[in-house]
Amino acid sequence: MSLKITNKNLKPLIAPLFLLASGFVFGQTVKDSAKTKEIEEVVVIGYGTVKKSDLTGSVSSVSAKDLAATPAMNALQALQGRAAGLNIVTAGGAPGAGANVTIRGGASITQGTDPLYIVDGFQLDNALNIINPNDIESIDVLKGASAIAIYGSRGSNGIIIIKTKSGKKGKVTVNYNSFMSFDMLSKKLDMLSNSEDYVKYQYELAQLGGKAAQWSNVYDNSLGTDSPGFYTGVYSRINSRYASAPSLDWQDKVFGGTGLTQNQNFNISAGSEKTQVFISYNYNKQQGILANHDETRNSLRANIKSELYKGVRVDFGSMFTSNSVNGGGSFGGMKKVLLQPINGGTKFSLDQLYNTQTFGDFSAYDSSYDTENPYIENNASTANKRSRSFVANVGLEIDFLKDFTFRTAGQYTFNNSKSTAFSDENSKAFLTDPVNTGINGSISNAESYSYQITNTVTYNKTLAEKHKITALAGTEAIYGKSEGNTISLSKFPPFVNFGLDQIDNATVRDKSVDKPAPVTLLSYFGRVNYSYDNRYLLTGTIRRDGSSKFYRDNQYGTFLSGAAAWRVSQEGFWKDHKINNIINDLKLRFEYGETGNNDVPSNLWRTNVILTDYPLNNTIGNPAYVTSSTYGNIDLQWEAMKSTNIGIDLAFFNNRIKLTSEYYKNDVTNMILLTILPAHTGYSNQYQNVGTMTNKGYEFTLNTVNLKSEKFRWTTDANIGFNKSKVTSLENGRDFRTFTVGSNRGGQVTYYATVGEQLGDMYGYVYQGIYTTDDFTQAPNGTLTLKPGVVKPATGTPKPGDMKFAADNEAGDQFTRKLVKIGNGTPDFIGGISNNFSYKGFDLSVFMKFSVGGDIYNATKQSLSPYALYQNTPSEFGNNYYHLIDPNTGQATTNLVRLKELNPNESSSLWSLSNTNTANITYPSSYYVEDGSYLRIAQLTLGYSLNREFLEKISVTNARIYFTVNNLATITGYSGYDPEVAAATGVSITPGYDSSAYPRSRSYVLGINLTF
Repeated sequence: MSLKITNKNLKPLIAPLFLLASGFVFGQTVKDSAKTKEIEEVVVIGYGTVKKSDLTGSVSSVSAKDLAATPAMNALQALQGRAAGLNIVTAGGAPGAGANVTIRGGASITQGTDPLYIVDGFQLDNALNIINPNDIESIDVLKGASAIAIYGSRGSNGIIIIKTKSGKKGKVTVNYNSFMSFDMLSKKLDMLSNSEDYVKYQYELAQLGGKAAQWSNVYDNSLGTDSPGFYTGVYSRINSRYASAPSLDWQDKVFGGTGLTQNQNFNISAGSEKTQVFISYNYNKQQGILANHDETRNSLRANIKSELYKGVRVDFGSMFTSNSVNGGGSFGGMKKVLLQPINGGTKFSLDQLYNTQTFGDFSAYDSSYDTENPYIENNASTANKRSRSFVANVGLEIDFLKDFTFRTAGQYTFNNSKSTAFSDENSKAFLTDPVNTGINGSISNAESYSYQITNTVTYNKTLAEKHKITALAGTEAIYGKSEGNTISLSKFPPFVNFGLDQIDNATVRDKSVDKPAPVTLLSYFGRVNYSYDNRYLLTGTIRRDGSSKFYRDNQYGTFLSGAAAWRVSQEGFWKDHKINNIINDLKLRFEYGETGNNDVPSNLWRTNVILTDYPLNNTIGNPAYVTSSTYGNIDLQWEAMKSTNIGIDLAFFNNRIKLTSEYYKNDVTNMILLTILPAHTGYSNQYQNVGTMTNKGYEFTLNTVNLKSEKFRWTTDANIGFNKSKVTSLENGRDFRTFTVGSNRGGQVTYYATVGEQLGDMYGYVYQGIYTTDDFTQAPNGTLTLKPGVVKPATGTPKPGDMKFAADNEAGDQFTRKLVKIGNGTPDFIGGISNNFSYKGFDLSVFMKFSVGGDIYNATKQSLSPYALYQNTPSEFGNNYYHLIDPNTGQATTNLVRLKELNPNESSSLWSLSNTNTANITYPSSYYVEDGSYLRIAQLTLGYSLNREFLEKISVTNARIYFTVNNLATITGYSGYDPEVAAATGVSITPGYDSSAYPRSRSYVLGINLTF
């Protein structure tokens, strides 16, 4: 259910919800007869752990319990909205779809903005999408300078540290968790569904485009346009033939099914005093709501820890994951579904319209027609990606000299994947070019491996009972190598179709090999934590990294940070004051540090040489080598960031309310931008360290125990993050850079990165409605003249019904196609609220997430604007476009009086179907910019745990059954499928671009948790 609101601003709604998330605890008298004794929370930081009370850096933590509350395919889905400053936006609802993940807005414009993932002390790319969420013990999101500086050149985009589960001492414990999910389309777009209205719309579009005969071939039994009464009787014939004619609901046909997801997870934990073992297996099968789109995943993990001798410990971990995605993990074809003709006229029955590849017929009548039958195409063009990952790590720890611990650890990672695509004789590719392309396909293979070796020495010492020192020194080496190849094939033999199994009979269209240079990182690092009497805390960090991605003179960089914290509530003046009964914990934090961004391509310092073909004596096929147009830069360095963070940690009423507040400012320098070079250099461009930008913002995390008794408990967890970016300089004194996404028929807009402005600015033309009859005077001969003061179009003379754009020239009287700001895709703030209730054996959780202030460029809506015959259109347009055809004559009229009669509410009408508007709809326009604010009930779960006395009789420790609804309801003013929109080409640069993405489903989940 999507609840549409008319108020464009959700801020008045979200702010009270966040304040009320505490369950009105601020307004009640809290009575707690017994002091709450909590287990001291431990936070995983780089190369170690620390008690949360001793933490000096900005870190958000998510526990296994929080993750387990979300039955999800991967940890990315489970983590959404649960950590302040962490923004996760999945790229649609297709099985295997990727996601944009940023922390505090990211730290680059054109380079990588993904955070660094550390799993059990080792780097593992894309970890949240690989690791079974049931295997995760905790996730800590490192955001502040002191927290991320220990990772030096890889820290600017933030760190996500994942700790996996390990075996426990004691008896053997077996856990079995299973759920089954039924997924369905959560929302349908309102398209024209009445056959008569649709055919009338088609006729007007055809007549104004000079294609009445083509219209007749499909909808009027091929009646000749020169036949008597063809025009004057056309509306009568449409009424008699289509007034009660059925129509085809393509959304229901293509996405109306139910996708089934199955998840089976089994783990066993066992341990003695010396050795602990944890083994898990997970099977996950997700079927999409679109046929032939599914994902199957198998994962196996084992963790073993053992104390060989006193003070000598060894640990071993391994993981194997196998994944298969049909459909490629994406689907950009919603436009194809929505634009399908809903009635086949006199040429196709509804059954033929659905079961026949009609693209060839319709495109033969109108070359602009580009929407193949999605049902047929989905079977004719298939894609599959199979991937496997293997990870193994081992570590050895030795205690020596009483206060020292030496640890050496290593990890090996291997990944391989194979992607295939195939299009048969029913595909659009074949029908468009049956001779040169024909039946076609492609095969891609990729393989990579890496290893990491880390050595650390840790010193722990407490002096005079008040001075606690923890010092760490270490070295680390990381090596990675990858390669891949792709072959594209065409002209497979027809009829006897064995797909890609007959590549020996196909023609090689293209082939490529990708074998980048290996990547090496060599590091030295150290950290000192000092605590005096649990009141004054200091942290100092240094790291020196050397990267093979840069030229030898610029391969090394040093990164420093410092942090201090004051636990005010531990002071005597605080403990002895009555305020301690209200605020029982208060800590002030400050941190500053430098980090880098190593997520850049390798060897940008080199000038590449390209193999090409040089004709000699009019003969081609002579190999020649030329330099690329991009000139290498040996002075290139990694992007750098200086970060400042101020934090306050508060606890009220004996920890019944906990509030963490953060302010941060991240100054990014040395940004790597592709810079245009003067022509006399002989090169087009060069990567240079020339840009700077700033991210600053506020974050708040609130945890409350609203009600607590022997049988009933209500807790709330809420977080909210505000981030504001600003570009402070670009190369060569430039004021802006542009990034255009989309296509003129698929929805196109240009994003600007402007000095002094926020990232995410959308530029286009300001839509001001249409020209109406009131904008013109008409001479006796019918000539129309635009009245003085009415904005003139870029070219020519407008007509009633033409789209009107705001004047952008100096005189303020004419539209000249000058791009101006029409929106910004970056949200003002994002967050999540979780309310958890328990009563006896029942538990209820309600999780909501929200995003406020970001605009969305609805490229899907733009792509549905009328440009070709036979295509459907949204009801918003189809029921409200400006009519130029007089039903009495079947011809266009230019008479102002008659046009006024045909369009009595013309000031609120949308544009006409004229050829002028067919061009106008390709412009990036403010008409397609919508407020993307939303509040979503992302998950509602009701569970029941069986009585333990009964379970003991059947040798079961715990049994819980639950029912969950995901994506239950969304409050939004956005007209598209979903306001949760991923970026087009870069998280920071192009946020809020919605283009034909696979819609997210609503899922109904039944699950069980068993412990033996």
